[in-house]
Amino acid sequence: MTKRGVRSTRNLDPGMKKIILDKRLEALFKQANELSIRCDIEIGLIVFAPGENNAFVWPSLAQANDRVKNYLASIANLKKLSTHIDELEKIVDAQKKYVYEIEQMVEQKEMEKLFNDLVETRKEVNELDITKTKSLLKLFAMKRTQLDERKKQLSENVENEIDHNDNKDEEENAGQS
Repeated sequence: MTKRGVRSTRNLDPGMKKIILDKRLEALFKQANELSIRCDIEIGLIVFAPGENNAFVWPSLAQANDRVKNYLASIANLKKLSTHIDELEKIVDAQKKYVYEIEQMVEQKEMEKLFNDLVETRKEVNELDITKTKSLLKLFAMKRTQLDERKKQLSENVENEIDHNDNKDEEENAGQS
């Protein structure tokens, strides 16, 4: 006896193994039938015996084949569903990104309006709460960065224009000599 209380069939002759297999399969098929009836489910069993070319099938080959096809179709449907879910997640992520960008734009417009209200003295600085003050500082920093970038561009344009004019002057001087 082994640990489970089942005898090993290694040392039995092939005829005896066949008898044991048949009895066990009969019991298995009976239990499958009972489970199918009690739980109102479809069960299909396919059993392969080592060294044999045919399989033992329950309830019939056609029914077992149909159940295997149904199983494979359900897996295919799950894969389609998974792909669909992935696509929906991409759409949701894109929408979240869009909403975030809109929120940022709204926040910036609100701060610009607040800034204009301060400049036009429709609001006083001491009326601002900490959140609005921080937002204004953020707006100032952003505007400062934009101004610095614009200053850099203008400096480069002036340098390019000066270099271009110097090259023209040199060409004119060379033409007069």
